[in-house]
Amino acid sequence: MDHNKQRITLKIADKKIITFINRRDEAYLKKVEAELNSLWNQFKITQPGRNEDEYLALVAFQYAKMYYDTLEQSRKREEALHNFLQKAEKSMDDILLDVK
Repeated sequence: MDHNKQRITLKIADKKIITFINRRDEAYLKKVEAELNSLWNQFKITQPGRNEDEYLALVAFQYAKMYYDTLEQSRKREEALHNFLQKAEKSMDDILLDVK
C-alpha cells in the first residue's frame, strides 16, 4: 500500500464507511464527517418522524445545493474577470496603438 494512504473508518448518519485516503486529508475529512453528522442530527430534531432515507436525502440535497451555489458564484466571478481582462486589454491596445 502507498505510504501516503491510510485506511479510515468514517461514521456518517449512523453508518460506517471504510475507505482509503491521503494521510494529509484526515483532519479535513474528519471535519466533513462532523459537519455531515451535525446536519443529519439537526434535521432529525427539526423534522421528526422522517425515516433515515429521507434524512439522508435532505443532507445530500443541502450539500448539492451548496456545491451548485458555489459553482454558480465561481462562474459569475470567472465571467466578470474575463470581461475585466478584455476591457483592460482593449484599453492597453488603445494606449499603445495611439502613440503619436
